[in-house]
Amino acid sequence: MSAKGTPPPGRAPALEGRIAVVTGAARGIGRATAVALAGEGAEVVGMDVLDLRETVDEVRAAGGRARAVPVDVSDREAVQRAFAAAVPGGRLDILVTAAGVYGSTTGIDGLDQAELEAVLAVNLKGTLWCVQAALPMMRGHGGAIVCIGSVAGRVGGVLAGPHYVASKGAVHALVKWVAKTQAAHGVRANAVAPGAVETEMIRGKGYTPDYCPMGRLGRPEDVAQAALFLASPASDYVTGTVLDVNGGYFMGS
Repeated sequence: MSAKGTPPPGRAPALEGRIAVVTGAARGIGRATAVALAGEGAEVVGMDVLDLRETVDEVRAAGGRARAVPVDVSDREAVQRAFAAAVPGGRLDILVTAAGVYGSTTGIDGLDQAELEAVLAVNLKGTLWCVQAALPMMRGHGGAIVCIGSVAGRVGGVLAGPHYVASKGAVHALVKWVAKTQAAHGVRANAVAPGAVETEMIRGKGYTPDYCPMGRLGRPEDVAQAALFLASPASDYVTGTVLDVNGGYFMGS
């Protein structure tokens, strides 16, 4: 890939003709992933509760194709309507679930029901509702699902609270369930588990560049390139995995 997210001269785009839905596409990892997928030829449908105009403009300025469909992923009925509007032909090739919230860094003693439900509603339920909506559009012809998890769900958290940790660990488990049950239908499912990434979500949460051996926080593009790999034909024999992208903080077996 070139620095602009487009294939180098002479190489055909890997995702030409494919339709991709990316949630949480207004900023951060979701936005970077939308740009990366479009750079490989996919028609990208960005979904978010936030304004998606900057994402769409960035993709189009680079010569890619993008549309915006506003949705609150925690609302199952709204998700069903959004997917029907996003993919009127009924065929979806790629889903990347990047919508997420962090919540407070409170310990378990100070955690209340409202905050627990708010985090689970987006991180876990929102991921599940999007997968539920996408699967009928993928079965038979094949599809790739990439869910953005977190190193927090791998190691029990870095600075995050227990509700965030639990939500991301559940996303990793959900991916394995989808991979196991949907492989016969031609659908692959994988997760990316980022470490601390320079996004609005973790700003001010106390992460410093020395948290990992590589001595820097991640960039949204670091995670986007991992998601691009898992969404592309380059990973056609990969399913049910959690790909760690954390600068060496966690070196899992």
